[in-house]
Amino acid sequence: MFHCFKIGTMDATIVSDGPLTLPPAPRIFKGPTDDALNAALVHAGQPTDRIRAEQNCLLLETAGRKILFDNGLGSEKLYGTESGRLLESLAEAGIDPAAIDALVLTHGHSDHCWGTMGADGRPNFPNATIYLSQAELEFWESDPPSERFERSVAGVARHLLPLRDRIVFVRDGAEFLPGVQACLTPGHTPGHMAYLFAGNWCLTGDVAFHDPLSYTFPEAHSVFDTDREQGVATRKRLLARLADERIAVIGYHQPWPGLGRVERANGTFRFLTGP
Repeated sequence: MFHCFKIGTMDATIVSDGPLTLPPAPRIFKGPTDDALNAALVHAGQPTDRIRAEQNCLLLETAGRKILFDNGLGSEKLYGTESGRLLESLAEAGIDPAAIDALVLTHGHSDHCWGTMGADGRPNFPNATIYLSQAELEFWESDPPSERFERSVAGVARHLLPLRDRIVFVRDGAEFLPGVQACLTPGHTPGHMAYLFAGNWCLTGDVAFHDPLSYTFPEAHSVFDTDREQGVATRKRLLARLADERIAVIGYHQPWPGLGRVERANGTFRFLTGP
């Protein structure tokens, strides 16, 4: 599954790795009452017994380069059987994985970088340089002392560290590829990066990963955040900027194909789908 559009003069394609099925909202978002969370889901026409999260990977073509942002869950089936479709989606879009020469990661969680390696231990994108923040890689390399991080530590060791010589670190505010600027957005993970394009587009990663809950309740702690207080502060700050500057959004986990805008709504925010 793929969707083509334009970011300024750059050709862009959203390629799907397939959706994830996550636990019910009260197990993920802490702070709002269960009733408040479920009411927001019902209002949005969504079920309350599970959370569905898409995986919308961005492929950007700029200055003769093919750049893939995040790469899904790969061959693992941690969150249902519908993920792992990225290579199929690329084929449908007529894109050879060997032609991708830059792989840019928002962060090191399973559903964003476990497509780096195939089940056979070989790189799915054999010619790609890997870009991410130094703080991100160093955190997962440090073997952080919490059982809830063990899966991500093992995943980074399997999918990124074998390609350590291909990794290039990106700095906050730097335009490290033509038309691509890094924006440090820590909290979900220590080195989480959002990316800005053409001055008026933003790939937000997991700063706000669910529509409508991340927008309706930006103050809610997410169990997936490594630093939950920092995650809240970053989320509020970025959503305010996106709304006030009218920056278009590419949402990794938002409803397919993840394109839309953020606007203020009664003291909080909402995500509006559309180009």
